[in-house]
Amino acid sequence: MDTRLVVTVGLVLAVVLAGVTFGPSYLEQSSAEPEAPRLAFTDVTEQSGLDYEAVGSGVGSGNSGVYVADVNRDSWPDLLTIGGDSPALFVNEGGEFVRADVLPSLDQPVKSAVFLDVEGDGWTDLFLFTEDGSVVAFRNDGGEFVRTEYGVGNLSYPLGATAADYDQDGDTDLFVYQSGPWSDRKPAGYFSLDERITEDNGNPNYLYENVDGEFQRVDSANISGNHWSLAASFADLTGDGYPDIHVANDYNNDTLYVNTGDGTFDRRTLGGSTARNGMSSEVADVTDDGRPDVFVSNIWFPKLKGNMSTERYERLKRLLDFVIHSGRTKGNTLLVNQGNGEFVDSADELGVRHGGWGWAASATDFDNDGDRDMLHTTQVVVRIDRDDPVYTYPMVFQQRGDGFTRVNATTHGMHETDGRGLATLDFDHDGEQELVVATYDDSFVVYDNEVDTADHGSLQLRVVDEDGATALGSVVTVRTDTRTHVVQQTANVDYLSQDSRVEHVGVGDHETVTLEVNWPDGTTRTFEDVAVDQRLRVTKSGLVVDASLNETG
Repeated sequence: MDTRLVVTVGLVLAVVLAGVTFGPSYLEQSSAEPEAPRLAFTDVTEQSGLDYEAVGSGVGSGNSGVYVADVNRDSWPDLLTIGGDSPALFVNEGGEFVRADVLPSLDQPVKSAVFLDVEGDGWTDLFLFTEDGSVVAFRNDGGEFVRTEYGVGNLSYPLGATAADYDQDGDTDLFVYQSGPWSDRKPAGYFSLDERITEDNGNPNYLYENVDGEFQRVDSANISGNHWSLAASFADLTGDGYPDIHVANDYNNDTLYVNTGDGTFDRRTLGGSTARNGMSSEVADVTDDGRPDVFVSNIWFPKLKGNMSTERYERLKRLLDFVIHSGRTKGNTLLVNQGNGEFVDSADELGVRHGGWGWAASATDFDNDGDRDMLHTTQVVVRIDRDDPVYTYPMVFQQRGDGFTRVNATTHGMHETDGRGLATLDFDHDGEQELVVATYDDSFVVYDNEVDTADHGSLQLRVVDEDGATALGSVVTVRTDTRTHVVQQTANVDYLSQDSRVEHVGVGDHETVTLEVNWPDGTTRTFEDVAVDQRLRVTKSGLVVDASLNETG
């Protein structure tokens, strides 16, 4: 969603709502907090070595993103940053990021990126999507990036991409989602009271099949719609073993492309509360029922209160409903999977609705207690009752019992940032998930996880095939004597972000677990009495320990 929208709203309301103030704001956050240990983070940007500053470029929301990949296969996650003067790759050398001169320079601004293994050789390749619509690709040649043509060609306004083996032929396919240029036009749903927009005016999304290391566009009538898409996930959402596609659309409903298993997709429009400004697409089993759910960050404005007269309020009620209480600004959605591609929005019941102006999100077990917590970045907000911008804290929701509790900003330790992209990773091998926040026009921030996990262990794993490539679509069931966790191996892409493909599972105080692993080709393996506090590569022939965890934690 265009940052200028909130400025426009502020100017309009400033004229007609003199003296109005906000009630209790999401900027201040709820004082209710879960019992200790609470989620807490510390800014370790300087110590981490990550030195990257965004310049606030790009039309609309900006270009500030962060992407994780182990580009040199040494088990230490590396970072690609976008949003500054040029993209930069930071190689992780034993827990410290060092800027590497391995990317050829480009002569055009870059909008976003995605890491994927095109050849299936175990070396993750890189695609950069530029503001002019061209796609610049690099093959990873043993840790060095060589510019390569993979057949995608030029597009209109690519916002990002995600990957999976949609036809289960053993290679990685590509789905590119596009948005639209705010400099030329506004979305069809812009300031529209009609939440369901049937004829949008963005750009089409495209599916590409990997044919011998080259991508060919799939001619599918159901991969359609000229949306202003901001994020997408390529994961099996229906439980039939074939990866489906969820797309979060700005000023429109979310779209679900259901993989029928015969190479085609059934296009479904998710109505109801998804008719908002969908920003993120974070897939994870947050309800622990074995089915992946979808969290979509959105916009939530608090209701107004003030000293204006009843008569004046009635005169302005239409404007208030239009701008503040419209169906598009009612907060995040948490789409709980009911099976067979059916979802129920449970954001209110589970306590994650109110999150400010959200962008990239993460559903990760930050306290290693065995359930996933939630976090998303927020952007700067211009309010009508003050002249200077108000910066917002990242929203942190800790899962306790049957729902989530928002952690107070004064407790979770993160500071106010104009955030966009967000990446989770364990960059120092301490067994906890850390964060990197991509800011709109400031230095990117690295947060160390400071929650007390002394009595809580974790297991980190990546499922691979015979060539060492990440086996996207694999499903791992992690069992203890009290809980069962189902983890799906995906590309982990979100809004201007890509998390590590090393999956993280908190196991509480358990010292061993049982792993049941299903590869996309039907291979199944069971590993019993697997020790925790390890980073594992799961192969069909056995488990490979890539790192011991908690060495520095």
